[in-house]
Amino acid sequence: MDENNVEVVLTHISLIRTGDAVEHNGKLMTVSPGDIKCGFMGHTLFGDSYRLGSIPVRKINLTHAMPARVGSAT
Repeated sequence: MDENNVEVVLTHISLIRTGDAVEHNGKLMTVSPGDIKCGFMGHTLFGDSYRLGSIPVRKINLTHAMPARVGSAT
């Protein structure tokens, strides 16, 4: 992925929603409903509490879409 097309936003774990793209353990992952839980230890994302919310989550935003490739005319 081209680094010019992404914006990294540091955000609190409680603000992450289904469908968001986040960086988790060095991988780009899309959050699904089963990945977010709220229990007695607070919010967890992929089973990680991000130290009970003291470490921000790296949320990835695409700044603009890539143009579609058009076949070259011969």
